[in-house]
Amino acid sequence: FVVGEGVGVIVLKPLRQAVEDHDHIYAVIKGGMVNAGGKTNGYTVPNPIAQSKLISEALQRADIGAETVSYIEAHGTGTSLGDPIEIAGLTEAFRQFTQKRQFCAIGSVKSNIGHLEAAAGIAGVTKIILQMQNKKLVPSLHCDELNPKIDFKSSPFAVQQKLADWKRPIIEGIKTPR
Repeated sequence: FVVGEGVGVIVLKPLRQAVEDHDHIYAVIKGGMVNAGGKTNGYTVPNPIAQSKLISEALQRADIGAETVSYIEAHGTGTSLGDPIEIAGLTEAFRQFTQKRQFCAIGSVKSNIGHLEAAAGIAGVTKIILQMQNKKLVPSLHCDELNPKIDFKSSPFAVQQKLADWKRPIIEGIKTPR
């Protein structure tokens, strides 16, 4: 866990307006949600039940199939307790829709630049947009040895450990958006 500082800015605008204004459109946000995990054993210990409910409801509200999600930018602080809880919540949410394993890459910008505290969220969003723009998935660094408390093999997720093309999922013969 390495603390860092940073700042980032993105401009959000309704898609219709961005098209009308001839803006460069780097990504489209299909939906957004927020929750509070309630009482936990500390701010580095997420609530997997609250997280699972949030993710599954977000997928439903945005009308996005779990199998079309090909990358997750996780909070991923590298803590031995928090990361397994985060993966458990994500896995539970995805399991409501699919039993497929290791179809979705997962990573965290924190392994590359540290935990930017208040700027951690914008750093993650920026990483996703850059990956989309370049159609590449970048590796999470310092994760050659995966956390033994996480059973990635039976989860929907595989840690992105190498630079790779970001292929669009094909569902029923149709390429889905990234």
